[in-house]
Amino acid sequence: MIWLPLDRERWPLAALAITVATLATVYVLEYFFYQAPCQMCWWQRYVYFVAAPVAMVAIAVRWRGAAPAVMTAFCVLLGLVFLVSFFIASWHALFEWGLAPGPQGCVATAGSIPEDVKPSEMLSRRIAIPSCKDALWRIPFGTAWGLSMAGLNAVLSLFLAALSLFSATRPRRKPDTANELAPA
Repeated sequence: MIWLPLDRERWPLAALAITVATLATVYVLEYFFYQAPCQMCWWQRYVYFVAAPVAMVAIAVRWRGAAPAVMTAFCVLLGLVFLVSFFIASWHALFEWGLAPGPQGCVATAGSIPEDVKPSEMLSRRIAIPSCKDALWRIPFGTAWGLSMAGLNAVLSLFLAALSLFSATRPRRKPDTANELAPA
């Protein structure tokens, strides 16, 4: 993987960019396409809310001249955070497929609909009551066993964890051009 321009010093910036892009995507889906998150979806977002500050601290520490061992530790920490995201997203996807039990109260039932709201008002609301059990869409479309958003997040999180751990083992790359500074 010589072609991969990641090392323990560059990875936190890439991880931050991917984390922000992922959060921006889910918020666009929520607010513009009315895909309300269920409780397990929120748990998956919480992990990204942790990953972003960890990456920002790693970037700040690197700017202050951190030792390679410190940057390795930050890459490993990011890898562990993304592994947590993988496990939560995998659990959610398996729950959607009916292969794993889900948390109590995560399935929308008749008793979860508010009693003080008229049915006509419920229909005019933009966001319906979400259920962790029901995937709103899957890729490929129209299949029962395709990847839902939770499944896609599981794949992304595993990929990010692998890149984090890979980057933790990579020393700083040499300058690509004569204009870049040599490693200190």
